[in-house]
Amino acid sequence: MLPFWIALQFLSCLPIRLPGMPQPQELGRSLLFYPLVGLLFGLLLWGLNQVLVGAPLLLHAALLLTAWVLLSGGLHLDGLADSADAWLGGFGDRERTLNIMKDPRSGPIAVVTLGLVLLLKFSALVALIEQHNGAALILAPLIGRASMLALFLTLLLYTSDA
Repeated sequence: MLPFWIALQFLSCLPIRLPGMPQPQELGRSLLFYPLVGLLFGLLLWGLNQVLVGAPLLLHAALLLTAWVLLSGGLHLDGLADSADAWLGGFGDRERTLNIMKDPRSGPIAVVTLGLVLLLKFSALVALIEQHNGAALILAPLIGRASMLALFLTLLLYTSDA
């Protein structure tokens, strides 16, 4: 059960306290629980969506988006901001790109990228609420976390063949 708690601690901002530093094998096994953490996020978002039925549409969507970001601790948004800055600021120079990614500050392209992504997520939530498609709130985080596992497994297979 420890690998599940490791995955939940890594992928969320929930106050999970592990008994100590996990072993490398337990860290590796935690990847298998990423989809389950995504399902948990989805069920929490779906539940909040049910509680918010009847709220004004834009407020409903804004509260769902806020909960989604807070639940994940913004981990994916931080990575996106770093990647956007490095991709456009590095100009193909490996050292410059790595230095940009190490810098904790966000540049203008990171801010614009985050703004656009959050606007798109907000718009998607408005559409889902209007269409009464709460199931998508369960599927989106599940697919997102399962995709991470699939990417890790694909990279593992690719690098083991080399």
